[in-house]
Amino acid sequence: MKIKSPLTNKNEVKLLCEAGSDELFCGIEPYGWRTKYKNFCINQRSTGANFTKLADLEKAIFIAHKYRTKVHIAMNAFFYLEEQYEKVVGIIKDVLDIGADGVIFADPTLLLKIDKSMLKSKEVIMGTDAVIFNSSAVKFYKKLGATRIVLPRSLTITEIKEIIQPDKLMEYEVFIFNDLCYFEDGLCTYCKEDTGGVKKEGKRNKEVYFFSTSRISKRGYDGGCRGRFSRQRISLRNKPQTGSAGPFTYWMKKHIEGCGACAIYDLKMMGIGNLKVLDRNLPVEEKVKATLFIKESLDLLRDNNISKVDYLEKCKALFKKTFKVKCNRYDCYYPSVFLENKGL
Repeated sequence: MKIKSPLTNKNEVKLLCEAGSDELFCGIEPYGWRTKYKNFCINQRSTGANFTKLADLEKAIFIAHKYRTKVHIAMNAFFYLEEQYEKVVGIIKDVLDIGADGVIFADPTLLLKIDKSMLKSKEVIMGTDAVIFNSSAVKFYKKLGATRIVLPRSLTITEIKEIIQPDKLMEYEVFIFNDLCYFEDGLCTYCKEDTGGVKKEGKRNKEVYFFSTSRISKRGYDGGCRGRFSRQRISLRNKPQTGSAGPFTYWMKKHIEGCGACAIYDLKMMGIGNLKVLDRNLPVEEKVKATLFIKESLDLLRDNNISKVDYLEKCKALFKKTFKVKCNRYDCYYPSVFLENKGL
């Protein structure tokens, strides 16, 4: 199994490769993109989580290749404006020309607009934002040229097995550490909408309102829907905003990390070949620690005779040793592991 780690700048490459990364993923957002398109991201991350200079990315790729580590470039916005497609295709051509080993897509339209000769001998990865819930979706993207599928983080072990069973020749990748979310990335907008819905108020006119939410700006990174939000009550009869609620969060408990290491035993047995560590926004020290932990978890499986129970016990001990806390089902990517092994 291969470990894929997040990359933000060229100075991180050596550290991540020496920690055990077999692959790195990153993005590039050229200067001027945000000036023209404001908050319309090029790859689901802010400018600060991307390379901005092609020369820096080329240097990072050069260093990674010295360690025999591949570099994949994320171009995985849900969609692009019509005028953006030509620019994004040009950026993809540039990154492939400087040695990138593959591209992570979410928008099938973008994939169709690229000359297939550009992607020859390159890895075409359909990211989790492509929303792949079944084997038919795998078949669909394979026809478009996909060589690897990144499965949604919301899937259970059983669901993953059902999806990959019909096509074991396809490469599959799953999220394994950090940035846990129980919602579906490709449908993420739904997670940001208040569930209060439409409500009638008032005695005479039965005024109708809907509730809209907006994220409260603050320093640091709060992980999307884990942040603090403000709710506004707005009239459906075009009246001004009529009130707002105090700040709130969608999460009853703050999920800080998220770990799926205990499931590696099952994932390997079913044929998953790639494990993805998140998040590009994290400090390099956290990325390295997470990568090392997953590498050491994989090392436990070098003993081909190790039982699942023994693996789980050793993996939990390794987690506690590395992060100084006990693992728990709230921060678990695959909590069914706990249900199947209640004695652990």
